[in-house]
Amino acid sequence: MNYWLLTTEYPPFFGGGISTYCYFTAKMLVKEGHQVSVFVNDASIQDVVQEEEDNLRVIRFNPARTGSSSFLGHVTNLSYEFAHIVKDFILKDGKPDVIEAQEYLGIAYYLLQYKHLQYDWCKNITVLITMHSPAFLYLEYNHVPTYKYPNYWIGEMERFCIQAADVVISPSQFLLTEVEKRFNCSHSNFYIVPNPYELKERREEDQVTVKQEDIIFFGKLSAQKGTFHLLRYFKELWENGFSEALYLVGGQDIVYHPEGKTMGDIVRKKYKGFIAKGILKLEKQISPAEISRRLASAKVVIVPSTVDNLPYVVMEMMSLGLVVLVSKQGGQAEIITDGTDGFIFDHEQPDSFVTQLNRILKLTDAQRAAIGTNAIKRIRDNYSSQKIYKEKVSVIEATWQRLQARKLFPFIRPAANQADVIPVPRNGLLSVVIPYYNMGKYIDETIASVKNSEAVHKEIIIVNDGSTEEESLAKLLPYRNDLFITVLDVPNQGLASARNIGAEKAEGQYLAFLDADDKIAPDYYKKSINVLEQYDNVHFVGAWTQYFEDSNKVWPTFTPEPPLILFHNLVNSSSLVYKRSSFLAAGKNDKAMPFPGLEDYDSVIAMQSKGLNGVVLPEILFYYRVRKDSMIRGVSPVKKLILYDYLGKKHKNFYATFATDVFCLTNANGTGTVLDNPSLDLDLLNKLPFNNHISRELISLIKRNKHLKKLAYRAYSTLHK
Repeated sequence: MNYWLLTTEYPPFFGGGISTYCYFTAKMLVKEGHQVSVFVNDASIQDVVQEEEDNLRVIRFNPARTGSSSFLGHVTNLSYEFAHIVKDFILKDGKPDVIEAQEYLGIAYYLLQYKHLQYDWCKNITVLITMHSPAFLYLEYNHVPTYKYPNYWIGEMERFCIQAADVVISPSQFLLTEVEKRFNCSHSNFYIVPNPYELKERREEDQVTVKQEDIIFFGKLSAQKGTFHLLRYFKELWENGFSEALYLVGGQDIVYHPEGKTMGDIVRKKYKGFIAKGILKLEKQISPAEISRRLASAKVVIVPSTVDNLPYVVMEMMSLGLVVLVSKQGGQAEIITDGTDGFIFDHEQPDSFVTQLNRILKLTDAQRAAIGTNAIKRIRDNYSSQKIYKEKVSVIEATWQRLQARKLFPFIRPAANQADVIPVPRNGLLSVVIPYYNMGKYIDETIASVKNSEAVHKEIIIVNDGSTEEESLAKLLPYRNDLFITVLDVPNQGLASARNIGAEKAEGQYLAFLDADDKIAPDYYKKSINVLEQYDNVHFVGAWTQYFEDSNKVWPTFTPEPPLILFHNLVNSSSLVYKRSSFLAAGKNDKAMPFPGLEDYDSVIAMQSKGLNGVVLPEILFYYRVRKDSMIRGVSPVKKLILYDYLGKKHKNFYATFATDVFCLTNANGTGTVLDNPSLDLDLLNKLPFNNHISRELISLIKRNKHLKKLAYRAYSTLHK
C-alpha cells in the first residue's frame, strides 16, 4: 500500500499530539511493509526538500509555492498549498492508495474539493480524515470567538473535511460525541481507532531513582487544557490549609483571547501570592528528551482538560509508570480504569477532584507501584502499533469494499428538501446568455472567449437590451448572421429582465450568463458541466475570478452555503453555470428590486432557499472586467444597505432558519455588505497601517514563525499596558 500522510506537525520541529501521532503512524506502516510519504509544511525551506529512509519519505515544502497567499488567508492558503504539493507529486509519481490528513485547520479542504469536483488527478483516491483537535470545538473551549473571521471559516473547512472524507477515524469516542453535538454528518463512515503508541525501551542507565513528591500539571497552559479549573481547585485547597506545591510544567505562551494576554502572564498576575509563597511554581516547556527525568519526581501527574481527544501525555506518563489523575471530559478517561491504572475525576462534580487527589496522596508505595505496573501494561496491551495497525487496516479495507461514485456532493449542510424543477430537454446543450447594452467596445472579446471554450456543445444568445449607441448596434450586425448566435432585440428593461428573457428563450440543458465585457477560460464550461452531470444535488457552478483592466485582484470565491451566503456573497454570482431547469424553477432575476446590482446574489439565495445548491471550482476560470463606469460601482453603501434589507424581507423564512448564526457573524465581523473573503484575518488587516496586500503578507509571515509570534505579542502587550 502506498500511503500519504498530510500534517502540519512532524518531528523534529514539533513534539505535540499531532506530531507524535504522525511519527508513530508512519513508523507503524513502514514496519508493516508499506510505502509512506509524509507531507509537512515548512516555511524555513525555499521550495521542496525530501528525506528518505527505508520506505519512509518525508516531504517538507514551503507553503508559499503557488502565490495564493496574496489573496487567501494564512490557514486557507495552507490548505491550498497542501492540495497543490500533492498534485505535483501525483503527476510525478502516480496516485497513492490512501491519503490521510488531520481535520485540524482543514488542511485537506482543497484536496477534497478537487476530488469531489471531478479533477482527474485526484478524483478516485481514498481520503481518510483522522480527527485530532478540531478548531471549531477547541476554540469554543478556549473562549476564542468562533464566529470571528477567519475562525468561522476555518471551522467550515474542517466540517467539510469530515463531511467529504471517504472515512473518518476518531481516536476516542469522547471526541466523536462532542463533534456530533455540533455538526450533522450525512455519512456514517466513522470509526473509533485509538492512536498508536510504542513504549520506549528503558535502559538501566536511563533509570532515574528520585523521591516522588511533586504534584505536576504537564502540558500547555490553556483554558481547554483545564488550567483555570485546576488553579481554582488548588486555590480552595491552599486557602483551607493544604501546603503542597503545584508545578505547572509546559508552554505558557498561548494567548487567552478574552484577556488579550498569554496564559503565563495571567497566571503569574492572578496567583502571584501563591507563587511568592512557593506553592505554585511555573516551569517552561521542556524537550521530549527531558520529560522522563523531570517527571520522575511526580507522585501524581494531573491532566484536567475540559475537552480533549486521546492525549499522548497520558499515554507517555502511564508508560513511565507514573500515577495520573485525569478529567472525565476527554478521551483520556477511556485509557484509564479508575483506581487500577490511574484515577478519574469529573469537572461536573468539582468535589471529585479533591476526593481523588487525597486518595492518591494516601497511596502506599506498594499501591503506587502496582498502579504504575498496571498503567504500563495497559498502554502496551491496548495501544501497540501491532494492535492499532490491524484495526486501522481493517477500516481501510472495509472502506475500499464500500466505495462507489457519489451522486450527491458532500455539502456541509445538505438541503433537507429540493424544489421541483421545470423539465427541459436533456440535450447536453449549453446556452450562453449575454445581456447587451451599448457594449460594442468589448463584445468581440467576450464572444471569442466563448467560442474558444473546450468541447462543449453550445449556443450563444445575445439579448440586446435596447442599445442606443450606433457603434454598439453596428457591432451586432455580423453576429446576426452567425449560425451559432441568436440576437434578441428587446426594449430596455435592465439586466434582470435581459437575463430572464435569455434563459426562457434558450434551448440548452445548461445555462450560463456572461456580461458583455467579461471573459471565460477555455475549460470553464467543460469543467462546470462535468460537475453538473455528476451530482443530482448540484445546480450551479462558479469559479475563482481574476479582475482585469482597472484591477489585477484575484477574488477566490467559495462554495456558497448558509449561513455564510446569507451574511455576505461568497461567489461571483454573475459568472455561474446552471442546470437551466433549476434556474427557471427558483433563480430567475428579480426585476422588482429597488436598485440594480445584486440581482444575481438574490438569485443564488433564492435557489438555495429551495434546496438548489451550487459549488465553486477553486481555480481562476472567469475574468471580470473592472471599469470606472461598471454597474456594480454605482451601488453605493446606502443602496447596498437598502438591497440587503430587501433580501432579508424577501427571504425571511430562509434567514430565520440561520438567524442566530447570521446575528453572531454580524456581531463578530461587522456588516456583511463590505465583505467578500472569509479566509482573511480582517480584524488584523484593518489595524495594520499598510495596504491590504502588505498586511496579508506580514500576518502570514508572523503566523508561520513562532519567534515572530512572540515578538508580535510583546509589541502588542507593550502597546496595551
